Amino acid sequence: MSKQCVEATKGLLFRSQKYQTMKWIFFTLTLAAIGCLVASRNENELIQKYLTKLANSGYNTHVKPTSIKGPGEPIDVECSMYILDIHKVDDVHMDFKAEFYFRQSWNDSRLAYSDDDIREVVLNNDKHIWTPDIFFVEEREGIRHSIITPNTFIRISKTGTVLFSTRVTITFSCPMDFTKYPHDTQKCLFSAESYGYGRSDIQLSWKNISHPVQRNMDIELLPYQIISVKQGVSHISMSSGEYSRLNVELTFHRKVGFFMIRLYIPFIFLTILTWLTFWIPAKLVMPRLSILLVVMYIMIQFGLEINANAPRTSYNKGSDVWIAMCVSLAFGSFLEFIAVHIIGRNKDKLQKRFGKNDPEARAVLENDAKPSPVSNEPSSNTVSLIASRLKRDVLLSGRIDRVSSILFPAFFIGFNFIYWLVYCSGH
Repeated sequence: MSKQCVEATKGLLFRSQKYQTMKWIFFTLTLAAIGCLVASRNENELIQKYLTKLANSGYNTHVKPTSIKGPGEPIDVECSMYILDIHKVDDVHMDFKAEFYFRQSWNDSRLAYSDDDIREVVLNNDKHIWTPDIFFVEEREGIRHSIITPNTFIRISKTGTVLFSTRVTITFSCPMDFTKYPHDTQKCLFSAESYGYGRSDIQLSWKNISHPVQRNMDIELLPYQIISVKQGVSHISMSSGEYSRLNVELTFHRKVGFFMIRLYIPFIFLTILTWLTFWIPAKLVMPRLSILLVVMYIMIQFGLEINANAPRTSYNKGSDVWIAMCVSLAFGSFLEFIAVHIIGRNKDKLQKRFGKNDPEARAVLENDAKPSPVSNEPSSNTVSLIASRLKRDVLLSGRIDRVSSILFPAFFIGFNFIYWLVYCSGH
């Protein structure tokens, strides 16, 4: 019985110690949370006092700060960019829409502070301080995001160094060349510069890091793939002065998989189908004619569908050259059929002219100029003439079909070699 009491006492002591430990942990966490709240509140109060002091000091948000290099020197504004997404590349309107973070950094000595209790001043708008008047030259339309809160922040360090970051979506114009469409590569350039300050006032530069312009590697574009993102610096002279400019070049290459399925493979098979008519006897008019007419109709319909979704240009595109050549080869097969058919009709003319009254001539016509007991030793010049003409026509039509069955494929293979060499060069 005493042993059970001892064990019960130990259990109570263990639970009591565990309770005391949990209580101390809870107490410590509570104190830490209160300390953080007090510190945060104190820091917010200090920042508010800082802004009030800044406003009372006569700080003018419309006057640019003095450069750290000295009076009269331009302010160095370092920029960087992170491209979040490319929403679309529009071939029709020749523009593209990009969403990105744009960050600027400069020094404003008027914003420096010495309060050690403030780690850094963080603002969610740019109303309290001077900011560079940067704009994008190729911008057509754009927005600065504000859901759920304005997607903008400003960080001010003790030395007065300012980091200004904002999230924007902008549609940029992009002149495009569709000569090699659908194997085209488009290079879209957009630039940032100061709207009012010249090069002597503001000097723009990319941040001194390995990749000041970065992009989300998971960006997927339906018609294009991003080949490269490059940045550069330039200067532009206008009548109002010389300005510093930052450039970004995006290179897009069109994905050809869709066009292989909807343009190239169907037209190759349809073109090959027209060559089968060369092996059909010339006297089978309807099968040859039906195949050629159906193939040309399908080609025209496919071509109209492709061109309906293609950019409209005043010059020939690569797709236009391909469609035109395939349709031309099909039409050439049709002309070849007409030529063979006209030659074959000579038999009908001879039938009407000689076959009614001359049994020997009728026998020759019915046998297509093949040797027969009657025609081997003709009894008249008429039969001999008919036989020679029929033999000549049969040989000629057969020769045309045989030559076409070699010439058309050879020409198409040569065209393919030149086409893919010209329009796919450089990729």
